[in-house]
Amino acid sequence: MTELETRQLLVRLLRDFHARGWVSGTGGGICGPADGPGLLMAPTGVHKELVEPDELFTIDPADNAVLAAPARDGLRPSECGPIFSHIARARRVRSVVHTHALSAVLFGDLAEGGDHVRVERLEMLKGIRGFANTDVHDVPVIRNTPREIELVENVATALADPRFGRAFAVVVEDHGVYIWGEDVWEAKRHTETYHFLFEATVARHDRRRRERP
Repeated sequence: MTELETRQLLVRLLRDFHARGWVSGTGGGICGPADGPGLLMAPTGVHKELVEPDELFTIDPADNAVLAAPARDGLRPSECGPIFSHIARARRVRSVVHTHALSAVLFGDLAEGGDHVRVERLEMLKGIRGFANTDVHDVPVIRNTPREIELVENVATALADPRFGRAFAVVVEDHGVYIWGEDVWEAKRHTETYHFLFEATVARHDRRRRERP
């Protein structure tokens, strides 16, 4: 894909995710590969469904420095940037999605103070690279912080944990989730897959709770 095509795809996905309720308000974000080593990243504090292709920042994943800024005044790079950059480096990927979906928040609640939630016995597990529908997937859950930039340490700890070496997502308690892929298309597939897994796992938990005597 050319950089222009990537820009167009990123903003199209933001509109789709907004329609699903995953990046409502001004929350959430997305990044994908620019030409060269940089990452294209949506700005912060704006309605994500209104972002245009020429309003993306280009950041250096090595140090999160801004390599290129949009011409439009008043736009600021997202506080997700340092997290996107760390995930890109640690997992050697080029696209990360951040959502504030209700399903991710409710899924995180199932950790009940622990550091993961188990997903199993679901066909959609096959939508995650390297997983079969017979696999058990422990999805890491980390504590939230007052500022998004302060989450970097907690995300880094989860990514360094060998128990979560196959995961393509980190859930943030009371907040949302970061999901990634080798490229934008894989990040899209993983985002859709994980949100289904979140919804199914929460629904099963609620059903079991109702069935208890």
